Amino acid sequence: MYFNGNKSLKSAKALKSAKALKSAKALKSSNSSNSSKSLKYSKLSRFSLVFIAFLILSSVSLMSLNIHKACASGLLDVSVEGGVYFQNFSGNLKVGNSVNGFAPTNITPSDIGLQTTKTEPMIKAVISILYNNRFSLTYVPYVYSGSKILSQTVYFDGQTYNINTAVTSKLELYSYKLFYTHNFPIDKFVTVGIGAGVDVFTAKAELDSPLLSETRNANLPIPLIGGRVKISPLNDISFLGKFQGFSIGSDGYYYHVKAGVNYKAVGPLSVFADYVYDKVSVNIDNIDGDLVFDGPEAGLRLKF
Repeated sequence: MYFNGNKSLKSAKALKSAKALKSAKALKSSNSSNSSKSLKYSKLSRFSLVFIAFLILSSVSLMSLNIHKACASGLLDVSVEGGVYFQNFSGNLKVGNSVNGFAPTNITPSDIGLQTTKTEPMIKAVISILYNNRFSLTYVPYVYSGSKILSQTVYFDGQTYNINTAVTSKLELYSYKLFYTHNFPIDKFVTVGIGAGVDVFTAKAELDSPLLSETRNANLPIPLIGGRVKISPLNDISFLGKFQGFSIGSDGYYYHVKAGVNYKAVGPLSVFADYVYDKVSVNIDNIDGDLVFDGPEAGLRLKF
């Protein structure tokens, strides 16, 4: 038998070339398919994002429209207030147990160098529903600090700070008040409201010296009841009086009094000026004292 080596080699090369070509086509087809799928998924993802964005924008627009209609009809009233509170601070505070037979010192702000006047921000949001149901959320900080060389020995939270010691002091009190009022229109000029709520106080008192450092923290939620009177003799001017307070027995009490005037300046924007008086009396967890904050506040009110 005669065997032709050249033909066999050619056949092998041709077969190999055909297989390589087929593999290349298959790979190209696979890549094309994957690319097509990837492109399809990419388009689908973009479409999904656009569709979701459309739904969100539509919902926000519809919600804004409904809120606007509700506000226009009087069913819903939303306003935001912001201003400054020119506080005056006075009072006294005892913190801790007796030290070596000495009762804790009844400290006044001037004893430890605390400020007695301060300007703080005031923020308030109000929502009125169905004409006469009013919900308000108010935030007010009371933050005081100072330093002094002691003119007397001070006993604070179980520690003794001797006379002529240099100390730095800090009092931080934060008020978060939620209050509901139902208003009763007496006539077109006068509205009277009664309601209830809660004022949550968080407090921190700190006294530091080169050798000692003491901090006392306290949280005090105080239930509130109260009333308000609004008199509007003119369309653009109204006068407001308010009282809120509550006693928690031997643990203390809190009351808040405010009187002021509101002037509707332009469109939804009003200007207000008030005088505020707040008193907190507390006797819990070895903290005993009376703190008074009072002074004028003024700012802007934006009604939506």
